[in-house]
Amino acid sequence: MPKIIIIFFGPPGSGKGTQAELLAKFTGWKKISTGDLFRAEIAAKTKLGVLADKYIKRGQLAPDKATISLVEKSLKQKASGFIFDGFPRTRWQLKELLVIFSKAFKKNDRVYALEVVVSDKEVKQRLGQRRVCACGKVYHLAYNPPIDDGVCDICGGKLFIRNDDKPQVIAHRLKVYHHDGEPLLDYFKKQSKLIKINGEQAIKKIHEEIVEKLKELRLI
Repeated sequence: MPKIIIIFFGPPGSGKGTQAELLAKFTGWKKISTGDLFRAEIAAKTKLGVLADKYIKRGQLAPDKATISLVEKSLKQKASGFIFDGFPRTRWQLKELLVIFSKAFKKNDRVYALEVVVSDKEVKQRLGQRRVCACGKVYHLAYNPPIDDGVCDICGGKLFIRNDDKPQVIAHRLKVYHHDGEPLLDYFKKQSKLIKINGEQAIKKIHEEIVEKLKELRLI
C-alpha cells in the first residue's frame, strides 16, 4: 500500500491545526508538527532541544537545518500516512522536504497539499476578537464570549489580547503568509496536487469536506 502525505496550508487563524488533528484521528496517520517536535526535544533536554530553546526564548524560529533534521527523524516512524502541520513555510524548506521524501518514500507514495482557504477579512475578524486569560482559557467575543465582559469565567482574571492578535501583528503575519506560502501552493497547483477547502464553515463541516475530497482522490 502506498503511503499518503498531506501537507496542510492556511493563514493564521484558519483552523488548519485543528483540522490536521481531526484528520490524524480519523485516519490513524502520524501528524508531524514542528512545534510539537521541538517541545519534545526541549523537554528531553537533547542537544537539539537545548539549541532550539535558546531561539524560542528569544522569540525566534529555530534554524532551518535543525527543523529539517527533526522532520527527517520523525519520518522514520512506521505509519501508513503522514500529516504535516505548519511545515514547510518557505521555498527552501519545501525543497529540502522534497529531498527527504525522495529518500524516505517510494515513487508510488502520494503527496498532496491541502489549503484551508480563509479570507484576510475573516482572519482579522477571528483573531482580532480573540481574548485570553493568564489561566489559559481562550474566548472569542463573537463565538465564545465570557459571561461578564472582560472577565474570565473560570478564575475571574482580566482578559487580554495576545500580542499575536493585535491588528498590526495580524496584518504582518498575513503578509508573511502570502509572501512565503503562495509560491509553495503554486508548486503543488502546477503538479495538480493541491486540494482547496472552504475554511469559513463550521469545524465539523470543514472536516467532512476534507474527508470527502480525500475519498474522491482515493487517498482514504
